[in-house]
Amino acid sequence: MVKKRGYYKIIILIGIMLMAFAIGYIIPNKNIGSSTQSTSLNYQGQVCVYKNGELVDCSHNLLYDNGKNITRDILGVGSNAPILNISLCNATAGCAVPAAAGSEAFNTYTNCGLTSVQGTYATLQNAPGNWSVARTFTSTCDGITTNSTRLANVTGGIFAGNTFTLVTLQNTDQLTINWTLMVT
Repeated sequence: MVKKRGYYKIIILIGIMLMAFAIGYIIPNKNIGSSTQSTSLNYQGQVCVYKNGELVDCSHNLLYDNGKNITRDILGVGSNAPILNISLCNATAGCAVPAAAGSEAFNTYTNCGLTSVQGTYATLQNAPGNWSVARTFTSTCDGITTNSTRLANVTGGIFAGNTFTLVTLQNTDQLTINWTLMVT
């Protein structure tokens, strides 16, 4: 009889795990990917513990503030092509809304003071895992239009894109692009 109860407990436990899976993974989260303008950089992880090959427990783990800072530092100042380059799109030649595949039209400026350039990296105080990359561009031409920017590494690997209200720059006009990134 004792053995039978043990099997029932296992069956109930498996049922609960399947329900948790259905709730967490099958039912879509309306907040994820709902915006074409922003996708969060998140961390998700879990730890499973086994004793003699049998599952003891699985639970979500916590990303420490230090872990957020490590992620920030690898992406922002890491030795393996940090993501610091800011580019502007030539709206006259065509700029589209960013797509996850990075396949949208994006005609990078290569002149008029708007050439892709490394921005300045800064950590945001009292905000673990948060940082910014900023750059001020000064137009050397008249009638320059832009409405899109990208953040990439020095090898050209694009990391993120953004569109903004169309801006027309005249000679000596300055445009500051300030990317703020957060590991949550």
